Amino acid sequence: MQFNLNTILAVMMPFLTTAVLTTASLATSTSKATIGNTDFHGCFRGGERWIDLGSSEQIYNALDTNACNNKTGEWSVGEVLDICITVEKSSNFNTDNSFHFSWTITSVPYGKDSGNISHDVCVAFARCIIELCTYGGIEHLSIDVDGGEIISADVTADPQRGPNCGGDF
Repeated sequence: MQFNLNTILAVMMPFLTTAVLTTASLATSTSKATIGNTDFHGCFRGGERWIDLGSSEQIYNALDTNACNNKTGEWSVGEVLDICITVEKSSNFNTDNSFHFSWTITSVPYGKDSGNISHDVCVAFARCIIELCTYGGIEHLSIDVDGGEIISADVTADPQRGPNCGGDF
């Protein structure tokens, strides 16, 4: 039986979001992105909201353009993606906005030196936080990448007002 990745994510979302980071050293770039500013799910308690950035379509298009269409491939434990993604203005939003998106790979499939991050896995990492956390968040996520093989990462997605992630990039 074959399942769509979105169906699997919808069913697995409660399980994927139960593990929350426990060390403040994993917080990154913006002053809001700290474990102390998160709830028990790893969601930030305040700051900019995803709906302040643009439509879901604009956010996911920006994610595709800047990360998921070109940051895929083999990733090893400890490798880091840390970027600022600009969400371009539209008729409903009079300025460009952005979000900080990062991951640090924490585990790859057993017995392998690296794991493959596909476009769908990249989107799934972001979607878990975007759909669960109004203000963004920091999560430890594990995703099935290929027939039961799991890749895990500490993932941050943090919406920001303005085009440069609050000036930190």
